[in-house]
Amino acid sequence: KAAGAVPFTTLLALLLFWICISVPLVFLGSYLGFRLPAIEFPCRTNPIPRQVPDQQWYMKFWPSVLMGGVLPFGVVFVELFFILSSIWQHRFYYL
Repeated sequence: KAAGAVPFTTLLALLLFWICISVPLVFLGSYLGFRLPAIEFPCRTNPIPRQVPDQQWYMKFWPSVLMGGVLPFGVVFVELFFILSSIWQHRFYYL
C-alpha cells in the first residue's frame, strides 16, 4: 500500500478510455479518408530528367553517421560519466 502507487482499476480504466476513444476515431478517420477524392498536385513534373549534382563530403554516409549519432552520444556519455562519478564518489560536480 505505497502512497505513490496507482491502483490497478485506475490503470484498467485508463486503458479502457484509450481503447474506446482511439479505436473508433481510427475507423472514422479511415472511412472519411477513403471517401475523399484523390489529391491533385498543383504543378506538373518535368518529363525530362535532370542531372543530380554530387554530394558534398559532409553529406555522405559515414560523416553523417559520425555527426548525427556518435558525436551526440559521446558528449552525453562523457557528461553522464562525470555527473554519476561525482555522485558515487561523494564529490561536488561543477563546470
